[in-house]
Amino acid sequence: MPAPLSFFRLRSPDQAEWLRPDGAVQRGPLAELASQAGSARWMLAAPGEAITLHRIPLPGRKRALWARAVPYALEDQLADDIETLHFALGQAPDGDHLPVATVDHAVLRGWLETVAQAGLTPLAVIPEPLLLPWQDGEWSLLAEGLRVVVRTGRWEGFVTDPETLELFLHQALVEAGNAKPQRLRIWGNPPPLTLDVARQIESELVEPLPLFAVGYRPDAVLNLLQGPYSRQMQWQRRLRPWRSAAILASVWLLVQGIGLLWEHGRLQREHSALRAAMEQVYKDAVPGAARIVNPKVQLETRLRELAPAGTTGGAFLELLHQGAQPLVRFPDITLRGVSYREGQLDLALEGGNPAVLDQLRQQLEQQPGLRAEIRTTQREGRMESKVTLKKVAS
Repeated sequence: MPAPLSFFRLRSPDQAEWLRPDGAVQRGPLAELASQAGSARWMLAAPGEAITLHRIPLPGRKRALWARAVPYALEDQLADDIETLHFALGQAPDGDHLPVATVDHAVLRGWLETVAQAGLTPLAVIPEPLLLPWQDGEWSLLAEGLRVVVRTGRWEGFVTDPETLELFLHQALVEAGNAKPQRLRIWGNPPPLTLDVARQIESELVEPLPLFAVGYRPDAVLNLLQGPYSRQMQWQRRLRPWRSAAILASVWLLVQGIGLLWEHGRLQREHSALRAAMEQVYKDAVPGAARIVNPKVQLETRLRELAPAGTTGGAFLELLHQGAQPLVRFPDITLRGVSYREGQLDLALEGGNPAVLDQLRQQLEQQPGLRAEIRTTQREGRMESKVTLKKVAS
């Protein structure tokens, strides 16, 4: 369900009046209106004194050309330079004519900046005359104090003061020609009029905003928020100061993303290198291994298989522990392979010299319950040894 429509007007740079959901009119600071705005769609009733309404011959059939053609079509009727004016066009032609509203850019920007500073974003800005109730054959007049709002057609109207009201009405009647109104509906207390038009007093006391809410017809209003003032353009202007920051943030995220991809690649390469090293360790420890899927798990499984049933810790692990303790004291000797079979652990060593190897044998035999044998050969200037470790009864 769409949010309700509500109307407000500016009374001064920081004061406004607005129509509450209960139909009452409230006056106060714009900030107070903003605090009560809620989810309502707010329509700004724009002062008609600053706006002129026109109905011009349709400038061609292509809407894309209207925005460029309209200013020049009205140039002779306007006192101001067309470059200083904003032109709002009707959404659809009225027969062979096009409704147009003109307002000074500076004035419209002032209204929008004032409400924006209070935290309000109006859905539409509509000239007051086009918010008066109207139907064919009738004109509408709202008198409020020192100003009078008049609607003389579906797309025509003006705002003037009581002293010049009759002059403007006579001029409007002349321009209407055969389309003179049959009746003038009046809200408020206008000055005496000598018009040859039937008059109907609707109400001597009236609040404008409730009357505007009654007279509002989406198909018969001109929204000034068009072109550079459309809601889309307003958001773009608000976001423009953040564009540089957004670009920098995007560049930073891109750099971070590239860095993460590079780091991921580096870790993948390290993982591949570690896996290759683990596979090589497994091949060295288990000669003849053909299929390697998970070397760590496979080696653990192999070690468990080597432990004889019914033993605690396993003879293999005990022999490996006893052989490794002395071996670490000889950095010149490298372990090249390990094999275990039927209670016998064989260590393939490389390096050292006869004296060092004799010291290693002596330290191995000092291990309680361990018998050690070393057989040494020399190949290409390097000592290669095979150490056999067995458990003996203590």
